[in-house]
Amino acid sequence: MAELSNPRLIEEMRWQLREIEARKAENAKALAAVGEVTEVASPDEMVTVTVGPGGVIGEVRLTDKAMASSASALGDLITATIRRALTGEPAPRPKRPAPAEDEHDEPIDTVFDL
Repeated sequence: MAELSNPRLIEEMRWQLREIEARKAENAKALAAVGEVTEVASPDEMVTVTVGPGGVIGEVRLTDKAMASSASALGDLITATIRRALTGEPAPRPKRPAPAEDEHDEPIDTVFDL
């Protein structure tokens, strides 16, 4: 290394300290992300996928009902659940059955029947 004058040496040390601080901030951010785990379930809750930082799949859990389905249906369900877990897309909500007509005797029932 070339001979540095005191002001240049001080500036070089300041630059190195800034670099160290930047790396520390990056490491702190990476360490914070390590603890972040996302868990996504299929709409019927037969498949649950756990995804960690960087999209690493940590776990795929299947219910007994899932194991009773066909291999192709189960494969499609697992794949769709993994895709939702990786993209952060929420699971589609199952459609609610239409309320029976006798449940709506008063208008207020219709307004608050979700």
